[in-house]
Amino acid sequence: MTTVIKLVIVDLDNTIYNWVDFYVPSFNAMIKELVRLTGIDEHVLRESFKRVHQKHKTAEYTFSIEELDVLSESNAGLTVPEILQKYNPAIKAFRIMRKKTLRRYDNVIETLEKLRSKGKKIVAHTDAMMFYAVYRVKELGVERFFDGIVAPRDHGLPEGVRPGDVRFYSDEKYETIIPFKKELEPEIVKPNPECLNEILRYFGVEGNEAVYVGDSLHKDIYMAQRCGVHDVYAEYGRQYDANYYRQLIEITYWTDEEVAHELELKALSISPSFRIQRFGELMGVIQTIESCTIP
Repeated sequence: MTTVIKLVIVDLDNTIYNWVDFYVPSFNAMIKELVRLTGIDEHVLRESFKRVHQKHKTAEYTFSIEELDVLSESNAGLTVPEILQKYNPAIKAFRIMRKKTLRRYDNVIETLEKLRSKGKKIVAHTDAMMFYAVYRVKELGVERFFDGIVAPRDHGLPEGVRPGDVRFYSDEKYETIIPFKKELEPEIVKPNPECLNEILRYFGVEGNEAVYVGDSLHKDIYMAQRCGVHDVYAEYGRQYDANYYRQLIEITYWTDEEVAHELELKALSISPSFRIQRFGELMGVIQTIESCTIP
């Protein structure tokens, strides 16, 4: 009996695009502009951002500038729209740099097209919140290839802010043509098997009929193996600017306990079933799996 792969589940950050090398330069551009606007030391601003990120358990929070404690005194009495207007040059600097640096990896479009032509269902799965995940697949022109997208639910609006006050949930970029969109509770993140089992249940496939491709051994690969799904390690996703990664750690939301847990996961001896050096190699892996005969 031969194996037929019916479902391909794809991680997004550092699998479809290089998240580290677009996000950190964009964040740095915003910080540089904030220094100019406020006169506050860059290091002080970064520490303030870190506190906001830790509060909301994400390094991507739409209202970070509005909640910076080092700006609370100068922003006293201002509404959120007024604060956004005040610091709009910094927000614009982030967006301009993001436009320059957010790029698909090579062969992504071609490979997704081939998968669809072979009748495979494709699902995007990420630990990034849904708003940001949807924005990026739309911005990169790959939205049309996905039959589903699974991500943690969004952080919501700050107290006293209505959807019409800012372009967030009302932003057209949040809407998607992807048929299946599942928001998970924030605590259900990789490598929790429930992330993957939810996808398998919805599409009605067994673990051996699915492939999961991602760049993290202790999250993506470990989770896939726990669920009996064919795992593919996107090794190329580990190739990012080391200096950018160091800067990312400085503003991350991770607590000491979360860092310790991360180290525990990384200490696990995990051997991927397949490794790829570029996204385009995924087709060859699937062909190999499907050519194997199971007694």
